[in-house]
Parts: sequence; structure tokens; C-alpha cells
Amino acid sequence: MLVRNSANYSTLDENAGGDLPDPTPREQAGPGTGASGIRSFWLVLRWRAWLIGAVTLATVLVAGLALLVILPRYKATTVVLVDPRQQRVTNSEVVISGIGADAAAVESQVELIESSALARKVIERLKLDQDPDFGPSLLDRIGEGLFALVGQAPANTEERRLNRLVHKFQNGLNVRRRGLTYVLEISYVAKTPAKAALISGAAADAYLDDQRAAKAEITARASGWLGERIEAMRDQVRDAERAVADYKSANGMVDVTQGNKLISRQIEDLTQQLALGRTRTADAWARRERVEQVARNTTDPATLAEALQSQTIAGLRTQLAEAARAEAESHALYGDRHPSRVAARAQLEGVRRQIDNELARIVTGVRNDYQVASDREKSLERELASLKEKFAETSQANVRLHELEREAQAQRALFEQFLNRAKETGEQQSLQIADARIISPALVPLRQDRPPTFVLLIVAALGGGILGVGLVLLMEQMARGLRTGAEIEEFLSLPCIATLPSEAAVPSTGRGFLGRHWPRRSAGQGAAAELFARHAPLSAYARSLQVLRSRLRRASPSRRGEILVVISALPGEGKSTFACNYALSAASAGIRTLLIDGDVYNASASRAFELEGAGLWEVLCGKTSFWHVITQEAESTLTIMNARDAAKVPSEVDDVSEAVVVNLLQDCRRHFDLVVIDSPAILSSPGSMPFVDCADRAVMVVEWARTERHAVLEALGSLGAHAGKVVGVVLNKVPADWYRIFDNGRYRGYYAYGNGLPSPQGKAVAS
Repeated sequence: MLVRNSANYSTLDENAGGDLPDPTPREQAGPGTGASGIRSFWLVLRWRAWLIGAVTLATVLVAGLALLVILPRYKATTVVLVDPRQQRVTNSEVVISGIGADAAAVESQVELIESSALARKVIERLKLDQDPDFGPSLLDRIGEGLFALVGQAPANTEERRLNRLVHKFQNGLNVRRRGLTYVLEISYVAKTPAKAALISGAAADAYLDDQRAAKAEITARASGWLGERIEAMRDQVRDAERAVADYKSANGMVDVTQGNKLISRQIEDLTQQLALGRTRTADAWARRERVEQVARNTTDPATLAEALQSQTIAGLRTQLAEAARAEAESHALYGDRHPSRVAARAQLEGVRRQIDNELARIVTGVRNDYQVASDREKSLERELASLKEKFAETSQANVRLHELEREAQAQRALFEQFLNRAKETGEQQSLQIADARIISPALVPLRQDRPPTFVLLIVAALGGGILGVGLVLLMEQMARGLRTGAEIEEFLSLPCIATLPSEAAVPSTGRGFLGRHWPRRSAGQGAAAELFARHAPLSAYARSLQVLRSRLRRASPSRRGEILVVISALPGEGKSTFACNYALSAASAGIRTLLIDGDVYNASASRAFELEGAGLWEVLCGKTSFWHVITQEAESTLTIMNARDAAKVPSEVDDVSEAVVVNLLQDCRRHFDLVVIDSPAILSSPGSMPFVDCADRAVMVVEWARTERHAVLEALGSLGAHAGKVVGVVLNKVPADWYRIFDNGRYRGYYAYGNGLPSPQGKAVAS
């Protein structure tokens, strides 16, 4: 790829001493070029307005035809309110709760109504399988006919028929939620208004019936399951209670009042008795110690009586006191030997012996009481120890008993819960309320389910316009040619020095501007070049050449004997036409101009001036001289050198020595102010190389929107180091409409001059 930034401009400055501004304004940039992108987009739409209009018109026609062909459709809507609140007649919980208040739950109801199961219920309820509107379509009949032709019946015919019915039903059904509310719209579209209302209402009723049926089915299933579980749990409770009773019986566990066990009560009683026995033993032991101590140390009967608290001792003490008084009295009266005193003393001794005997008896009794109390205590201790051992054994058994009791209690509680729930569920079977209700039944529609025809046509027109714009943008993206000066500068790094109109900008036939008839010729490969500068001097083409020549002259005002070579990447781009007309334009301005037809393969310039005989090829081969092949043009001062003898086939121009070409051009430079060379196309024939090598400047002609960019780049790249001689690009065969749109009509004056309209000087020009 050839990359040229400002080299071409610097070449102009160095060789010509001037600048060559771009005649194409920046507004002419193609679509998507930065600041002018919006304007360029608008200009492209104007340029392709006919295509956009055609697509829009076609879309409107198709939409209108569709409106005429499509059968009318009617839409009926049933409005259903989904109530998220749980309706309770009793305090018991229902088997299946309400729908719920979240958005997902409401959206799930939409999917439920649109389900195939509900569709089959509506089809069966309304017998839609017998409705002609739900019959097989044309494609279905064709498919069945094909199966019949091959002698094979389709598999699962009934299932296919049901699936087809469901599919058609679902195509007409539409369920949507109104915003964020709990309101659902069940709409159905049918061919008749009554059928649309009937099916819409049937779908809503089927939805409510399905809710009630689902609740009833779930409740019945739950009730049956609870009944089965209750029977099983009743046996489990019975077994658990029997296990508890058997275990108690096996381990001798008998309950008494307040729930205590027999052994525990016995231990409690023995513990109390043992405590009482120990108290009695302690009391007996203390009494024995006191009695023994008093008996050993006390001689006073009064003290002894108080210690023993015995009535007998108290009586004996009285007798002892009386006997002691009598003995003292007798001793005082009678002396020691008196019988009365002896009798009194004997009586006193007898009372004392009685007291000693009574005391001995009391001591023996106290000792016996202590022994009895001690034995009783020991007996209770032994019995309590035995019960404790038995209680320890029983405690181990209680662990298992408690486990059995807990299990029996849990089984009993669960059984009672299931029993109550089963009774509640049984009562709920008789009352099933749907979680939704119809708040607006479907009404028979009065008009078709589509916008007004005018609105549909407007929408079709807008859609067609958008489609047309998209098609235009696609075409713009797929365009591979060059159409504007901005594109030339962007992709070729060369200035666009001129834009020349297409042949449509020039009168096709009729009397020319010089008062003679001239035929319109094609500028394609193998055809003669058009002499617009002669036959239509006031046409847009001719005036564009004048502007270009003036600009090139200002770029190099002091140059004499300049050699300008005209090149192109491919044949048929109007290179020869440009070279001929540019030379004619220069000659008409009084410049000594020589036109050399260097394209020895096509000789388009030679045929344009109707020249024959020897020419450039014979001069380069040394068969003739320069002065024998040049011709003075009769209607101007232009001098022309023919390409070759038409009867001879030329060899490659590159085979000619470059020195011969240089010598020839030096002779031309001495005798002419301007030498214009029409060289062969670069990519199709390499014969243009010697002329470019020896030329002062070169102009590349590119056909508008036809020549691909990579071809132009390849041609410039093949020039090598001499590519810097290319001063710019001439954009040729530009359509007139493109001029008017992209150049804001600045060439309209040229077209007016060429069609008999007043010129700026007020003179009419005949066409």
C-alpha cells in the first residue's frame, strides 16, 4: 500500500512554486467523517432518496395487500383478580395455602393459564376439535397427502391431532398481568366476536375450576394419607403403652398415691421410723446412764425419787421418813436397847431394802428399754439397707421405663394431633374456594383486533423508511469506490484537483455549441474519446477543465515546455477523454499544446480526432521522424501525435529505450509550451512507465464510485519513486445529481448554460 502524506504537495511547491488547493469542499466528505458526519449522512440520504422512497412504497403496498388478504380477527378479554389473601372459614389451617403476594407467584399463574393442560380442558369442554377454525391447515393437509402418496400413515395420529389443536388454541390465547397489580387479562383472538368471548370466558372458568379441583384433590389425598397413618399410629400407641405396662409388671413397679413408687414409699417410711428409733434409743441410753449414776451415788431417797420420777419410790421415801422419825423418837425415849427402838430400826431397814429392790428393778427396766430401742434401731437399719439395695436395682430399671413412657407419650401426642388434623381435613373437603375470581367477564367485541388501517399504513411507511435507510447505509458500507475529495485524500493521500461530470451532464444528441451535429459516444474501453471542450464549450465538463487548467497554471506560472502525463489505474475511466479535452482547452486559450496519444493499445485519442497512419510507436521504433507524424487540428491550434498505424500490432512500449523517449520529449519541450500525454492504463498495460518517468507532472484519472480503492493504490504503488510526480486526482464521470446534492448546487450554472438557460451575463445559449 502506497502511503503519501504531504509529499505530493511538497513536490508541487518544489517543481511549480505554488499550491494546488482542493476544489472539493469539506462538506463533500463521505458518511462518518468526523465533524461533518451528520451532514454527510443527510446528503447520502438525499442522494439515495429514490431508493428509500421505493422501499417505503413497496412496504406500504405489501402492508396494504396484507390488510386486504388477512382475515379479520376479534379479541375478547376476561379480567381475573388473583387474591393473595388466605380465606379461612375456620381457625384450622388449610391443606394448601393461597397463591402468595410475591410477583413470581402471580407470574406463575400466567404460565398456568397458558399451559397445555388447561388448553386441553377448554378444548374438551367446548368441543373445539369439531370447530372448523381449529381444523388442519393447508400445510397439515399437504403433509398428510404426502404421507398418503407414499403409502405411509404418520405415527401417533391422535396425539398429533391433539397437539395441533393445543398449538392453535395457544396461538390465539394471550394472558398478561396488568403492571404490578394482581389483575390478569385472559384474552383470546378468534375469527368471530362471539367465539372470542366464549373461549376467553371458558379459559377463565377452566382456570378457576382447576384451582378448586387442585385444592380438592390435594385435600382428599391428604385426608386419605392421614387415615392410613392414623390406623398405623393407633397400633403404635397401643404397642407402646403395652410395653410400658409389661415392663412395670416385670419389674414390680406399682404406683401409689401422688405417683410415688412402692419401694420409694417404703424407704421413706423406714427412714422416718429409723429416725424415731434412733431418738428413742438415745433417750433410753441417756435415761439408763442417769439412773445408774443416781443409783450409785445418791443416798437421799428424795433425790432418787426426783431422778427416777417413780411413784413407788416416792411412797417408799415417805415410809422411810416416818420410820426414821419413829426410830429417832424411840432412841431418844428408850435408848439403844429398847425393843421399841429395835422394832423401829428393823422397820427402817426394811423400808430401805424395799427402796433398794425397787431401784434395782427400775435400773433393770431402764436397761431393758435401752436394749429394746437399740435392737429396734438396728432392725430398721438392716431393713432400710435392704430396701436401698432394692431401690438401686429398681432405679436402673426406671431408666428403661422412662424411655418407654416417653416413647408412648410421644406416640400418643402425635396420634392425637393426626387424629385432629384428619377430622379438620375431612371437613375441609366439602368447602374449596378458589384463590381468584372473575371481576370482568368477556364481552363480545364490536370491532377487529388491530389498529386503524391508516395507522398501520403509517407504521408500514415508517418501517419501510427505516429499512430503506438501513439498506442505504449497508450500500455505503459496501461501497469500494471513491466518490468525494475527502475520500481521495483519506485513502490515497492525494488532493482531488478536479471533479468532472458524467456524460449525463452534456447534451446527448442535437446541435452542438459550434452549430453542428455531433454524436454521443461511450468513453469505455475501445471507444473514441468525447471532445466535450469542442462540441460543448460551456458545459459543466468544459468549464471544469478551464478551472483545473487555471489552477494548474497558477501552481506553476513560469513553467514552459511542461510535460503532463495523464494516467489511470484501469481502462475505461475517461482518461483519454480528459487528456483530449484538457489539451483542447489549453489550445483554445492560446497555449502551444501538443497531445501525444501514448496509449498505443487502444488509441482512443487518435480515433477521437479521426487520425490514421504512422504515429508515436513508429517514431519510438525509429521508423519515422517526429515531424512526419504530428497533425495540426483544423478547428484549433492543437497539435496531435497519432498513436500508431491501426493496421500494425504494437509491441510492448517498455521495450523502447528510455533515452529515445527522453530525446523525443526534449524535442517536444522545445517546440511546445505544454505536452499532454495520454498514457495506457497502469494495471492493464505497463506501457505508461516510460512517460511517467520522463514527465514533469502526472494527473491520475479515477472514475467516480467505480474504480476500487485498492486498484488505485496498487497503480500508485507500481509507479515506485515516480509516484511523487502525481499532482492530484481527477474524479471523473461524477453524476449530475451528486453535484447538485453534495456541492450545494454550485455547478447548476454550468448545467443551465448547457441547456439553453440564461448565463450569468444574461445571454441565452441554445442547445
